[in-house]
Amino acid sequence: MTLALLGGTLMNMQAHAQVSVTDIPALPQSGASRPSTTPAPTQGTPVTPPTVTTLPAVNPPLAQPYTATLEGPQSVQAGQDSMWNVLLTNTGDKTINLQHGACDVRFEVVNAAGQVVRTTPQDAICTLQIVGTDVAPGATGELQKIRWEGKDDQNQNVPAGTYTIRSVFNGDGVLIRPADLTITVR
Repeated sequence: MTLALLGGTLMNMQAHAQVSVTDIPALPQSGASRPSTTPAPTQGTPVTPPTVTTLPAVNPPLAQPYTATLEGPQSVQAGQDSMWNVLLTNTGDKTINLQHGACDVRFEVVNAAGQVVRTTPQDAICTLQIVGTDVAPGATGELQKIRWEGKDDQNQNVPAGTYTIRSVFNGDGVLIRPADLTITVR
């Protein structure tokens, strides 16, 4: 059997039966997906929005036992500089020795909707500096500082609200990810 499409109508060239394009079942629109089999959240169940990250994740985690934290203000004023320390506590029995660039700590600020509103400013000058960080067993040392002025990537003050600072140390062949810190911007 031979079929041809003429003027929006399918024709069977042997039997001359006509089939209209409207008789053909519709295909799903581009980007459409099958119905989800995941149950919808029930009333009152919080739904966490998906988050995107701009932070690198190249190196393997530090092999020695440690904890990493961000320490600094938990409430800041939009438009004013604030500093947080990225602290590394050695919970193992050997000294942690890191030789790394001065800009190996990257950070981002995420709003309550899970959108990254501020990424680490790029500063090529500091990448030429080498920093040594030695943390003895049981001790806490500072890896680097994070400075954020309560602005977004367009250099505009962020609206008042709750934000999360996420950071990562990605240097000297290891990855160290401090716990996220939730702050309030006034």
